Amino acid sequence: MIRVLVCMVLAVVVVPPATAHSHKGKNLEVVHPWTPETTEKDATTARVFMTIKNSARVADRLISASTPRAEKVELATGQGDGEHGQAAGPFSIAPGRPLVLHAKGQHLLLTGLKKGLLAYEDFQLVLVFEKAGRMTVDVIVEEAEPDVEHRH
Repeated sequence: MIRVLVCMVLAVVVVPPATAHSHKGKNLEVVHPWTPETTEKDATTARVFMTIKNSARVADRLISASTPRAEKVELATGQGDGEHGQAAGPFSIAPGRPLVLHAKGQHLLLTGLKKGLLAYEDFQLVLVFEKAGRMTVDVIVEEAEPDVEHRH
């Protein structure tokens, strides 16, 4: 009996935590959707990053997104004068060429956050693709690391 308990405790302690997560649907895979925690108590915007892989023979497009955690989710690009970038059209996902959403390029911009985003929590985000349809993903909130590029 004691041996079984010790083995169970060791199994929990030895199992490494997951460093990335993914969601699959039709011909698309969304890898590690994440956002940095909001650093101000009353922050109203956040950016979401991820990689989207397309295993189909034809391109697909991310046309919109939504979440209960924000009033609006915009497709945005890091290019432009604003701190969060400027609005962009649909994001194309070519077959065999991953689309990487990141701070200096294309990303999702959440505006009108209903409450701050705290590190280690998660929330659901619905992505709408032209061909693959709707896909719900879990976005992980990670600790803010200023001036450090995130790699997964």
